[in-house]
Amino acid sequence: MYSLKRLLLFSLLSSSILIWLVTAYTDYRSYEEETTELFNAELAQSARVLDNLLEGLLQQHSLSKQWEKKKAIIILPHNTFSHKYEKKLAFQLVSRKYGLLKRYGLILRSDNAPSFPLSELTNGYSYVVIDGQPWHVFSLSDIDDNYVIHVAQRNDVRERLLGEVSRHSVMRLIVRLPLWALLIWLIVKYSLKPLEYLAQQLSRRKATYLKPLEIKKLPLELAPVVGALNKLFIRLELAFENERSFNSDAAHELRTPLAGLRTQAQVALKTVDEAARNHALKRIEQAVERMSHTLQQLLILAEIESNTSFLSKERCNLEQLLMQIIAELEPNAYQRQIELFFVHKQSFFVEANAALIEILIRNLIDNAIKYTPSGGKIQINLESANNVPQFQIEDSGPGIAEADYEKVFKRFYRNIETASKVEGSGLGFSIVQRIVALHEAKINLEVSQFGGLRVVVSFSGEGNSQKNTAKD
Repeated sequence: MYSLKRLLLFSLLSSSILIWLVTAYTDYRSYEEETTELFNAELAQSARVLDNLLEGLLQQHSLSKQWEKKKAIIILPHNTFSHKYEKKLAFQLVSRKYGLLKRYGLILRSDNAPSFPLSELTNGYSYVVIDGQPWHVFSLSDIDDNYVIHVAQRNDVRERLLGEVSRHSVMRLIVRLPLWALLIWLIVKYSLKPLEYLAQQLSRRKATYLKPLEIKKLPLELAPVVGALNKLFIRLELAFENERSFNSDAAHELRTPLAGLRTQAQVALKTVDEAARNHALKRIEQAVERMSHTLQQLLILAEIESNTSFLSKERCNLEQLLMQIIAELEPNAYQRQIELFFVHKQSFFVEANAALIEILIRNLIDNAIKYTPSGGKIQINLESANNVPQFQIEDSGPGIAEADYEKVFKRFYRNIETASKVEGSGLGFSIVQRIVALHEAKINLEVSQFGGLRVVVSFSGEGNSQKNTAKD
């Protein structure tokens, strides 16, 4: 068991933080590259500004006069009123020839620059280490190579700037994280409200209340679940209704033979006439046999209704199943002097549950034997109609009126004209119809060519095929 709310909160928060960390790292690397380019561009720009300024002073011959007066390296002082990043740049002016500047070597530098040239390079970027400190240097010389301007920046200044940016980003995340977590928690809580509403609906229901659930206030993602639950409720309600009807009908059907059994038992106990006693015992035996048959049919029907193993299907040879059941029931037909024919020219394979098909065939053939009078005929045909495998069982019995075709499939229904002549439970056709429905097959009742009843069972759908086999 686990909490869906906790799982969502943990997953959303952890994934969000992970994505932010990855994004922050990639942004930091990108920002580091871009700031390096910006700092380098600043060095170059500063060097060119100094170069232009120096060219102007040289043209006015004002700079050389300063060298003649001071005869020393000029150090430009730092202004007290300045920006905190103002000293992040250092510069130097180095004379390479005595001519124009009247000096040679380092003649001008900022107060944060060393007293010796920053780089030996005259043009371009260089990376140098002075007193253990890395420096980024941009050098620019004039056309005649009279002097070189070095503009430099310490690497720790750049790192400090990047560090401050990173700290600001992390602090913003830390400040916003509780608000972020609260927002995610509210979203998850609101999103899971329909589940709580559904749970409340189910918890308030009584065991006997199986009406469909409301789906108006539920999101689309829960609609399939609620739809499946509603279908389950419908099936359960139908199953309970069938069970109530079944129990009522079974109790009614068994009440009559039990009453007769008690009456005959009382007659047998009280009578002194041997013939009357034997007659009563004979009736008791018949009643027990009828009840046994009824209970057996009830158990079969109950097992079909509840056992999910009957839903599994496999490729079955319909011809072999028919021949097997015919061989089992043929002695009963022979005992009653009934001719039993099996006409088949092809083997048919159907996707079915073999155990159920055996019950179906046995019920139909046994029913035909029971209702066919002595000396009658029963013919079983296995054939194909419009590429659909089917078998027919027709007899020369009394048949069923066309108006009663639908009634015979009801539980415990028995024809008034034949009920007194043949022992039965009225469940045979109900069992057959249920098996046919499980296999998505069809069953039709017709008039037999022998004047009795013809039952036609047709199998359709994928997986049903035929195989030509010549029969003698």
